[in-house]
Amino acid sequence: MDREASGANRRRSLRLHPAVVRLGVGIVVWGVLAIWTLFSRSHHGVLLFGVVTFLVGIFVALPSLLVHIGRRGSEPAPRLRDWLDGDFDTASGPIDAREAALLILIVPLSIAAGLTTFGILAALAARGGL
Repeated sequence: MDREASGANRRRSLRLHPAVVRLGVGIVVWGVLAIWTLFSRSHHGVLLFGVVTFLVGIFVALPSLLVHIGRRGSEPAPRLRDWLDGDFDTASGPIDAREAALLILIVPLSIAAGLTTFGILAALAARGGL
């Protein structure tokens, strides 16, 4: 199906839905907890925890602050279902909002899942289970 023909009457959004943003922040927090699990047996674990938490905090806080500043006086967000059924405008043209959400969330999700796997394997190895 042609993307132009199917998107003629679809809602086009310039902003991410707040639920997608919250899901992204939750995935990043999961990744930080996975890093804490992975390095919990390290001799320098406390230093690593502090550095990683600080960097991730800045990574989340700065875009959140910029989004908050940019939303002053804007219209309320549509329902998530309506947003997902529409298009998301990008620099290279509009794409399906579901695809945009997936593209945005897949990298942090795969990193968090991989770090969780490594943390579990490290915990099993430390106990002699591997």
